[in-house]
Order: sequence, then C-alpha cells, then structure tokens
Amino acid sequence: MKKFLFLLGLFSALVTNAQYFQTGQDPANIKWRQINTTNFQLIYPDYFEEQAQNLALKLEKVYDFGSYSMGYKPTKISVILHTQTVQSNGLVAYAPKRSEFYTTPHQAIYPQDWLEQLAIHEFRHVVQIDKVNEELPGIVKLILGEQGTALVFGTYLPWWFIEGDAVVSETALSKYGRGRFPSFLMEHKAQVVEKGKYSYDKAYLGSYKSYVPNHYKLGYYMVAETRKKYGSEIWEKTVSRVGKKPFSLTPFNKALKLETGLGKVKLYSSVFDSLEVEWKEADKQFQAAPFLLVSPPVKTYTEYQYNHWINENEIVSLKTGLNQIPVFVKINSEGKEEKILRPGIIFDESVNYRGDWIVWAEQIPDVRWSHSGSSLIQFFNIKTNKKVELKTEYKAFAPALSPDLNAVVVVESDFSNNHYLSVYQQSTGEIVKRIHTKENYYFFSPMWLNKDEILAVILNENGKRLALFDLKTGDYKVILDKELGELKQLRLNGNEVYFISSYNGKNALYSYNLSSGSVKLIFEPRFGSAYPDIDKNGNIILSDYTADGFQVIQLEKLLSTPITQVKEEDYKLAKEMAQQEPGVINFNEVDTSRFISKPYKKSSNLFHFHSWAPLSVDPYLYEFMPGFSIMSQNKLGTAETILGYKYDLSEETGTVYAKYRYKGWYPVFDFEVNAGKQGFWQQNTDSTFVRISKKMTELSADIYMPLNLTKGGYYRLLQPEVRYIFTSYNNDDTPLERTYHSLLYRLYYHQILRQSAQDVFPNFGLILDYTYRHSPNGIKGMGSISAGQAVLYLPGFMPNHGFQVYSGTQNKDKGEIFSFSNVVSFPRGWMNLSNDNMSSLALDYKLPLINPDFSLTGLMYVKRITADLFADYANLKGTYSDKNGTYPFDYNISSYGLEIMGDVNFLRFYAPAKIGFRTSYLKETDEFVFDFLLSINFNSL
Repeated sequence: MKKFLFLLGLFSALVTNAQYFQTGQDPANIKWRQINTTNFQLIYPDYFEEQAQNLALKLEKVYDFGSYSMGYKPTKISVILHTQTVQSNGLVAYAPKRSEFYTTPHQAIYPQDWLEQLAIHEFRHVVQIDKVNEELPGIVKLILGEQGTALVFGTYLPWWFIEGDAVVSETALSKYGRGRFPSFLMEHKAQVVEKGKYSYDKAYLGSYKSYVPNHYKLGYYMVAETRKKYGSEIWEKTVSRVGKKPFSLTPFNKALKLETGLGKVKLYSSVFDSLEVEWKEADKQFQAAPFLLVSPPVKTYTEYQYNHWINENEIVSLKTGLNQIPVFVKINSEGKEEKILRPGIIFDESVNYRGDWIVWAEQIPDVRWSHSGSSLIQFFNIKTNKKVELKTEYKAFAPALSPDLNAVVVVESDFSNNHYLSVYQQSTGEIVKRIHTKENYYFFSPMWLNKDEILAVILNENGKRLALFDLKTGDYKVILDKELGELKQLRLNGNEVYFISSYNGKNALYSYNLSSGSVKLIFEPRFGSAYPDIDKNGNIILSDYTADGFQVIQLEKLLSTPITQVKEEDYKLAKEMAQQEPGVINFNEVDTSRFISKPYKKSSNLFHFHSWAPLSVDPYLYEFMPGFSIMSQNKLGTAETILGYKYDLSEETGTVYAKYRYKGWYPVFDFEVNAGKQGFWQQNTDSTFVRISKKMTELSADIYMPLNLTKGGYYRLLQPEVRYIFTSYNNDDTPLERTYHSLLYRLYYHQILRQSAQDVFPNFGLILDYTYRHSPNGIKGMGSISAGQAVLYLPGFMPNHGFQVYSGTQNKDKGEIFSFSNVVSFPRGWMNLSNDNMSSLALDYKLPLINPDFSLTGLMYVKRITADLFADYANLKGTYSDKNGTYPFDYNISSYGLEIMGDVNFLRFYAPAKIGFRTSYLKETDEFVFDFLLSINFNSL
C-alpha cells in the first residue's frame, strides 16, 4: 500500500512538473564536435577544440577526487559547452542526463580558473544524482526512466544540501572555493549577530519581509559543520538511504536521525546555535573604527553599491533591495536621495565612474538564441543626462573611462575564452589597443594609471595579482606579487592604489603605495566592505555590510597597519573539510596528451529517449490521463518528442498521439498528430440527445519566432506565429466524413519592467496580443475569429501595490457547423457563453497584506498573503434560436470580487505554491461564485 501511495504521489509530481528541463539553444550556425573519454563525453563548438581538450583532461583529473567523500564513482555523462553566453554558470540535470557549462568567466569569480571551478562543483552534482540513481529500486527506473531519478533527487534532497555539498567540494579540493570567500560567508554572520537565528523554514525557503542568504550559503555551513562533527561519511550514508528508500516519506530526515539523532530542523538549530555563540563572541572583540553614515536609514533590506564622489557634498550609488529594482541615485550631505537613472541588467563588478560620467557594462541577450548574447557599454552624464552606447567586439566587462574621457578600457573574452584588456575610442567605438598575455590570464578591475598605463588584477596560476600594463608596448609586469586572496575594486588617489582584499578573512580596505610597494590595512569592517571611492581631499566612502544590506559610510579615522602586522585568515572550517579529502587537485600536473575528437552531427542526434510513464503525460498542458507516454529530448536541447496513448474516462475513448518540437533553427516548429475516437452528444429531431462516437484525426503544424528584444530595465518579447490545423471526423455508423482546415495567425508582444521581490505586479508593463483564425479560402465549415487583447500594468497608491488593466475584443463569423472557441477573457465567475462579438474590460488592484513567515510544523510555510480587488465587464452580441426562429441578443455581464492568495511552501518543498480563493459577485444574476485557486512555480528549482 505504501508503494502504491508513493507511486501515485510520484505520478502527481510528474504531472505538475512534467516539463522538459530546457535551458535554451545555441546559434544554429555552430558546428559541433565531441570528445569521448573514459568518464565524459564533451560536446562543444568546433572552434573550442583546444579548450575542450584541456577541460577533458581536467575533468578526468577531478573524477577520483570529486567522488572520494561520497564513496561512489558515477557512470559516464555528457558535458555540453555553451561558449557564446553572456552568463557564467553551470548545471547538472537528469532527464536527459547531462551537464552544461557556460564557459565565459565573470568578474566576481574566486581566484581559480573558471573552467576548473565548474569542473569541481558540477562534477560533485554528477556524483550526487548518479549515486541516487544507482541506489534507486529498479521498479522506479523501469516505470519512469531517467525522470524517476530526477524526481526522487529533487523531491527528497533539500537544495541546501545539493548546493552546499558542492560548495564544500570546491572548497576542500582547491586552494580557494567559496568557503574561503568572505563575501559568501558574511551574510549569515551579519544576520545571526544582528537579528538572531531564523527558523529553519525561513532560512531555507526564504522571505518577502527579510533578506535571507541563499541555499548555497546555508548549505555550506550545514554540510561542512555536520561533516566536521560526524565525519564525511555522514552525507554518503544519507544520499544512499534516499536512493534505497524512496518509498519512505522522509528518507533524508530518517537517515540524519539514524546517523546523528537529529532531523534536519534540529540539525539546523544545532549548527547555527554553535555558530551564533562563535560569531557573537568574535563580534564582542571587534573594535569598530568611527565613520559617518552617508546613505539614508532603511526599513527594508537595501544595498548601496558602486559608490562615487561627484563633489564634496554629493555621491552617486547604485541602489537595489527587496522593494527596489536597481537604480542609480544621488545622495547629498544631508542624506537626501534623488533618482538618476534605471539601468538594464549589469554584469558583476562592471560599474565605474569618471567625473560626472557613469559607465557600466550591460547584458544584451541574443534576439533568438538563449545561449548567446553580447555586451553593451553604457555612458551616462549625471549633469547633462547625455547617454552614449558603445558596442564591443567581444563580451566585455568592467569598463573604465580614461582620464581625458576619450577612451574606455574593458575586459573582453571571445568565444574561445581568449581574454583581453581592450581599449576603445569612446566617441567612435573603434578599437585602439588590445592586450593579450601569452598565458591567457583573465583580467579584473582595470584602472587607468595615466594615458599610457593601466593597472589591473590578473588571475595566474598562483591566484590574483596586481599588474601594470604598458599600452604602447603591450607588455606587463606584476607589481604586487603577494597572496591576498580576493583582490578587487581598484581606486587610485595620488600614489596610492586602494583596493578590497580578503586577506584577514573579511573584505577590508587596503592600500598599495606605487613607489615603496608597501601594503597597509586602511579599514576593517564589522562584516564586510566594498566599492570604495576617494575624493580629491582624501575622503573615503565605501559600502559597509549589515544585516539590512550595504550602507554607504564615510571613514572618519583611517588605519595604517602594515600588512605584515595583519593576521592572515586560515579558514579553519575549510581546512577541516580539506583534511577529509585526498588532497588539493593540482591541475598543473594534468597530462598533456590529446583525446581523439570527431564531429557531433546535429541531424543524427535529434532523438534521445530518456523517460516514460504508465500515464499519458502532457508536459505543455500540465495534465495526465490513463495511458502511457515516452519522452525524448536531445542533448543540445533543440528537439523534443512525445509519443503516447491516452484514454478519456468520461468519453470512454482512446487516442494515439505524437508531438515533435524543433528549436534548432531561427523559427520554432511544432508538429502534432492525434488519431482515435471522440465522443459527441447529438440532438435528435424530437429534442432528445444521443451520444455518438466519431473517428477523429487531427494534424497541426505550428511555426513561431520568439524574438527577445530585452534591453535596459524592460523585458521585451515579440513573437509572430502561424498555425495550420487539419481535422477529420468519420462517424462509426455512417460513411459520411467531414474534414476541416484552419489557419491561425498571431502576433504577441510584451514590454515589462523588472520587478523587485516585494512587487506584486510590475510598476509598468504592456502586453499586446492579436489573433486571427479562419478556414483557408474556398473551404467552408469553420468560420473565422479575430481577437485583440491588451494588458497594462501601472504602479499602485503605495509601494509594491499595483494596477492591472485588461481589455479585449473579438469578432466571430460562425461556420456551417462549428465556430472557433472564445479568445477574450470572460468576467470571472461566468462560464463561457456563445457569442458573435464580445468586448471585455477588467481592472485589478493587487496589494500585499502581510508577510508572516509563518510555519505550521513543517506542513506549510506561509511567506506572503496578497489581496486582489477586481471588477470585470463584458458586452456580448450574437443570435440564439428556438423553435419559433432566430433572434439577436445584446447584453452585458459583470462581476466584482476579491482574491486572497498565499505564497506557500508545502512540506518544505522548495518550489513555492500560490493557493487561495476567489469570490465573485455576478451582478446580473445576483449570485456569488467561489473558486479555489492553486499553482506551483517550478521555475524556482
């Protein structure tokens, strides 16, 4: 019985999350190659050959190290390399089983080669999920295929463990890792010291009221502290039990109790109770240097970053927070704030200033390809409001304007991961100089020393080092060759270079004297600091981290402590994790031999059947029915296939179907075939109804083009679409056959402003949607319909409130027998009514009521409750018939009501649900209608 209930629940999870895990597509013109090693298949663009060869060797090096503490060596896995993305990321997925690397490094990486970081971290995920698959009872894999493993893994293992275990691995198997990264570690310290320990549910599932460090950071402390106390084998035993006992409702919790005597909630309390004592004791010993608060006090978590003195009385900073999308603001000496400009999506560590100019590097997605994109360097003058754009040849980060304002230096990376310091002419956008080291070092935080020399941080085999570059010769020399951990955010004042370093275990402010070569500690923060700036008088501002975010402070007293008198942090927890592993991976000792590579043909790899189910599962409509289905997604994510049979219990009819979607070309192609029987109720001449069965065959072909036009603060999408549908009905009792053809044309566009976490609607947005559907010329039977819809979002009366205005109109030309379904929305509470013409209006005012962060014994965790007041109206025109004739009608319907919704996590499942009710008053019938509302957001996984 328990197994039956588990499988039933698993099928339900399969339905609610029955969707292809799709990350997007690469440009169609890429020619792919592959390398097959003992344990990996690398799939990569042909121009990435040398880098792929090196990565293959490094992955094989990681294999034994990364699997050691989990006690399991995984089976072979495919690794797809996305080389043209503007994002830096990595992932591992099952269904289909593969890993994906986004190969471009970013400015906020810790001091290790980016592909090495990905190799260690992502391989640990491979070990985790493949171990679950190995231990999983055969019946689950037999019934569900790879998606069975994915569902057990994602349902039973908390995300704090999945990511925390990988962060521990990257830390223990290298000299760095995020476990030695103060900016990664400081958020929990500040929260616990200043606000206390949160409940487990809040710490894991988040909050709209308070900032909560993410599950990577929570997971590092949980996994590492547990390994420290109980040994590294604790997590191997836990993962094994999850795989072996999926029919148990809580195998992860049960395993923890067997090994530690504590479930995950009590384990969390144990870990953070100890950390609270440790951190508060250390905080008591901290002596804060005096400073002046520059940014205004905040009530909600807010961050001020990328600071700059405009003059002695004004600064500019980038402000963001739980209730605020990013915006550049001006702050005067009295703490008053003025908005300047709302930028687009900015790359990490890619804002700089010169005089009255702000310069930043903005992400620009490719119009069509998710795994491609470009950079746009933006210049904005604070005084004149002049805005200038510069397009770079390659992906560009960390821009810095020259002293004469005529040039800008950027860090560039091409598709082959060659890294450059590039200088562009500001006015013309022409390339002036490009510096590339023979070792292909990556660059950080470039800064002009003078018109001919640039200071920048390089990442070499020893870590991050400060180097001086000669623009005339292209030569460079390392001028600060000392291990300082993190080294970033260079600022020049006379002969002193100020920078942020993690040398003492905090991101503190240091200075380097260009003449003497001396390094001094200038300011030690309580938790962490960032983004310093120095005015002509030597006044220093920077961002100081608190549990309520980064605040801007001005230093009133500076330290001048030689670095020889500063104690270097040894990161005891990271050191203990390293002692449980076989050692630090030495990538410099990797074999230099080459693997055989060969073409990876897209045409012969369109199908990869990975999962199936004893149910008919539709991943696009989120529904299931009795029957069976088999699913395919190729490794490049360009082709999806579903084959199956479904049985309709109410109609007692069955249908065989096939669906195929191809995304590898500029337009997307959808094809679908359904063949079977369909039941109808037919009215006899005596007004009685009889049920008849018809053979039905339906074919559809759809072509659409999703064009991503996102730029600045707005998400923009333009999508034209054309669909052809052929339907044939044939009665069982008569040879009469009817065929119908229809064409649909659709044009969709949206432009929506980014939302903050606390916004219930965007503060501004526009959606336009036009559809026309008809039978082709010369073919009768289906009629036609044209429909236009529009949605407008506007800010509400108070912050985070919002209006939504909907308008729609449609006109139908009925066919001989059938007419097309309604497109325009009906007033809530009303059923769809037949009509020839319809106009509809709706007004919503939505607001957050309360952010309770309330937990009910693990059954549910309520983060937010919202209210939506609505008023809907529609005018319908058409005709109706009775035995006396046909008559026109023209009437209005309306509804008014309230929706109350809760943002809830059930059973501590990470994907949040929206659950609530709607009550609608139907004015014309004088009645109330109640509806139950539920949706689950799996995009958060």
